[in-house]
Amino acid sequence: MIFSIPVLLWIVISTFLFGFLAWTSWILFQQKKAWRAYALKRKLRYQGNKLYDSPEISGSIDSYKVKIFTSEHAARDARGVRKLTTIEVSLLTYLPLGAAVASGGMVSLVDELTQLTKEFRPQVTGWDDSYIVRSRDNGVVEAFLTPERLAGIVDLMKIKNAWIILIYAMEEGLLRIDTPDPLEDPKKLDALVRQMIDVAHILELKKGEDKTLLRARTQLEDGAPKVLDIDDKVLEQGLGLELEDE
Repeated sequence: MIFSIPVLLWIVISTFLFGFLAWTSWILFQQKKAWRAYALKRKLRYQGNKLYDSPEISGSIDSYKVKIFTSEHAARDARGVRKLTTIEVSLLTYLPLGAAVASGGMVSLVDELTQLTKEFRPQVTGWDDSYIVRSRDNGVVEAFLTPERLAGIVDLMKIKNAWIILIYAMEEGLLRIDTPDPLEDPKKLDALVRQMIDVAHILELKKGEDKTLLRARTQLEDGAPKVLDIDDKVLEQGLGLELEDE
């Protein structure tokens, strides 16, 4: 039997598309299975969503509000959407002034926070020039970013292909990671969440530390607000303190 070139092309393309659909479906179902097992183990809320929609997890671990879901980001060529696994940990304390630390695709978002006018470059092993620290005042953020805190943040940033953001705004603090890894292994998911919780513990302000940080201020306009106000249009790009629409 002899096939024409158009028919052969159709067969090749159809086979590729079918294989790709089968592979992505298998990954999604493995992800649902793993996330459900993890949620049951940690006594978190699991939402499977529609058959071909990614699952979601929410709840509390060590008193921290945790959310795990799939977020969507514009692809680099702006022609499509890139889906990443996202883990958010809401911190229990916050900085007295707005600040953000970021890596990967979150750097451009921090660049858009025009109220964070000061950029700080930590002198610590492992810090990459592509990372960013922005704040309202370098004295405050330098005093806050102790070697222990920086080490915890950098360890997260070194995770392959991960995007990290630590942001303090509107009297809240949030630690977030976005990764292309679907985390379809419950042990791997558990380990990453545990690492983020451990870093969150390190980031928490100690009793009276907020006052100490305010005394470290180097520059602050008279009458300027002490917390960062983020424009809703920026938050709609995939990050906020309730970062993703339900």
